[in-house]
Amino acid sequence: MARRLRLLISLAAIVAGGAILGAHALGQDGGSGIAYSIELPGSIDPATERWIGNALDDAEDADAELAIIRMDTPGGLVDSTRSIVQDILAAELPVIVYVSPDGARAASAGLFITMSADVAAMAPQTNIGSATPVSIGPGQEEQDALARKIENDAAAYVRALAEEHGRNGDLAERMVTEAENVTASEALEEDLIDVVAGTEQELLVELDGFRVQGPKAQTLDTDGLVIEQHDMPLQFELLQILVNPNMAFLLMLLGLAGIGFEVFNPGLIFPGALGVIALLLGLYATAQLPVTVAGITLLVLGIGMIVAETQLPTSGILGGAGVIGLALGGLLLFDTEPGFGISPAVVIATTVLIGGFLVFALHKVMQAHKGKVHTGWEELIGFEGDVREPIDPVGQVFVDGGLWRARPIEGLPGGDETRLRERGVRVRVDAVDGLTLLVRPAASDNEED
Repeated sequence: MARRLRLLISLAAIVAGGAILGAHALGQDGGSGIAYSIELPGSIDPATERWIGNALDDAEDADAELAIIRMDTPGGLVDSTRSIVQDILAAELPVIVYVSPDGARAASAGLFITMSADVAAMAPQTNIGSATPVSIGPGQEEQDALARKIENDAAAYVRALAEEHGRNGDLAERMVTEAENVTASEALEEDLIDVVAGTEQELLVELDGFRVQGPKAQTLDTDGLVIEQHDMPLQFELLQILVNPNMAFLLMLLGLAGIGFEVFNPGLIFPGALGVIALLLGLYATAQLPVTVAGITLLVLGIGMIVAETQLPTSGILGGAGVIGLALGGLLLFDTEPGFGISPAVVIATTVLIGGFLVFALHKVMQAHKGKVHTGWEELIGFEGDVREPIDPVGQVFVDGGLWRARPIEGLPGGDETRLRERGVRVRVDAVDGLTLLVRPAASDNEED
C-alpha cells in the first residue's frame, strides 16, 4: 500500500512539473512578437509602391511589433517615392528602413524613404545619397527656374523628414543640392542614420531599448522578436518588369507593328491579336509612368510617317523621317531620372531594326516596279501549252496547269491556222483578250513542219 502511495505521489510530481514547464514555455512563446521583414528591391516605381503599401498593411494585420524594409535601390519615380514615404509615416507600427545587404545603396529616392523611417539603419558596406532631381524635358537645364523649383522642393522635403526624426537635416539637404554621397559609417558619424548592423538579428539586438523620435516616439523592445521574411511576390515582380520604361516602349512599338501588319494583310489574325495585347499592355505601363507631350507627339508622328511611306511614293523620305521621329520620341517619352529612363541602346537598336526593314522593303518595291509583271492574265504571255480542243476558230488549250479558251492570233499564215485545228499541237501565247488566249503554233512545232 505504501509502495502504491509513493508511486502515485511520484506521478503527480512529474505531471505537475510538466505542467509548470509547459506553462512557462507557453508564456515565453506568447510573449514573443514578430518583426515583419519586407523586401524592397530595384527601382522605386508603381510596382514597388503597391507592394510596400500592401506589405505594411499585412504587417499591421499580423499584429507585428515592427516592420523592417530591406532596401537596395538606385532611385526611381518621384510620385512612387512620395507614396511609399506616406505609407511609412501613416503606418501604426514602427518602420525600420534597413539598407542591405552589403554592397547595397539608397540612392536618390532611397534617401527620402530612409529619412522617413522611424529607424534608419544600414549594413556596413553600403552607401546613401546622390538625390539631386533631374528633368529631361527639352530645353531645360539646372539653371532654369523650373529646375530650381524642383530642387528646392526636394531639398525642403528631405530636410523636414530628417529633422522630424532627429537626424542631420543639413547633410540630407546637401545630398539633394550637391549630390553628396556617404558610406554607412560616415552617415552614422554625421547623425544621418541611427544604426549600422551587419544582419537583421544584429539590428534587433542594437535596437533593444532604442528611443524612437518623431510622430511615433517610443522605446523599442526587440528582445525575442521573431523575424518573418517577406520577399516581393511574383505578381509584383511581373508588374515591375511591365512598368519598366524600356519594356513599355517596346510593347507599344510591337503592338503598333502587329496591328499595322494585320491591316495590310487582313485575315492573318495572329499578328493583329498579338499586336492588340502588346499595345494594351504598353498603354497600361505608360499610364503608370510620367510621359512627356514631346515624346508622345514624336512617337505618333514617326509611326504615321512610316505608315504613309508604305502608301506614298516618297522614295524613303517619309520613312526616314519617321524612323528619326521614333528615335527622338523614345528618348523623350518618359520624364524620369537617367537611371530609370529608356536606355539609348534600346532606342538605337529598335530604330536601326525598323530602319533596316524599311530599306529592305523599299528595295523590294523598286525591284518589283522594274521587273516583269507577275500578276493578272498578262502573266501567261510567252507561256507554251497543248491544244486540247481544235481551235476552229475557237478551241481550248492547256497552259500553266489549266484549260483556257483560245483562238488564233490575227495575221497567221493559213498553214499555221490549219495546224491549230489538231489536238496535241504545241502552241505559244502571244496575247490575252479578256479570258481568251491568242495563240500561234510554238516555234519548235513550226520547225518540225
